[in-house]
Amino acid sequence: MTTLEHPATTIVPLAGNIGAEVRGLRLDTLTDTDVASIRSELYRHGVLFFPGQGTDPATHRAFAQHFGEIVYPHQHLANLGAEGYPEISVIGTDNGSAYQANRWHCDVAWRAEPSRYSILHMQVLPEAGGDTLWSNQYAALDALSTPIREALYGLTATHRIGPVPNAPEASHPLVIRHPDTGREALFVNDLFTERIDGLSDDESRALLGLLKSVSIRPEFTVRRRWAVGDIAIWDNHFVQHNAIYDYGDAARRIHRIEAAPEAPIPAR
Repeated sequence: MTTLEHPATTIVPLAGNIGAEVRGLRLDTLTDTDVASIRSELYRHGVLFFPGQGTDPATHRAFAQHFGEIVYPHQHLANLGAEGYPEISVIGTDNGSAYQANRWHCDVAWRAEPSRYSILHMQVLPEAGGDTLWSNQYAALDALSTPIREALYGLTATHRIGPVPNAPEASHPLVIRHPDTGREALFVNDLFTERIDGLSDDESRALLGLLKSVSIRPEFTVRRRWAVGDIAIWDNHFVQHNAIYDYGDAARRIHRIEAAPEAPIPAR
């Protein structure tokens, strides 16, 4: 357990390889020192949870603005534009988008510059279910044998939004490097990674199957049972997530902001 500069704030790790809860910190009163400390803890834990933040979208937006340029939602997502917050997407059962995130993915990996940070703000929860999982991609890379890991350097993969004509797509390195810490991580995901460039279909399918299975091993994950008012932020290039759809037609709604569009950096 560690603390930020506030005496009443504690940071509690939630799993062996990823995730921590920051208790006792209000996100609508952050100092520059607080933001620097949050960045440092985010790099250490991959995903941070801030309970008890209320449901005001102004708090969500103000927090996200500390982490870089806001990325407006893609046209296929509903947003809070009518309420004055067009940068906040609405993911819920009422608009059908809640079911689309029930596979492991990095947000908007199909863009040339995927957002570095994703920030969620829970609004409405079912009585049971609706948890989210996150997985540490540094640990995934480290778990590979040396010959397999070495074979990945220099390779890229194509990420695509879906099997529709003219869908957006982008190629990114299979192994990427954190711009501040220098740590290396795997960059593939089940939802958007379509193929490994330059390999035959059989080779690509076999290697992607291996990498996708390693990337979501249970020991690399943390699972969050949400509470209304929770805010979560994660380092989207280095952490995958999966919003579990196990609640039928019960109401669930969460707000999302993406920040800091950047092309993933090749490890070598």
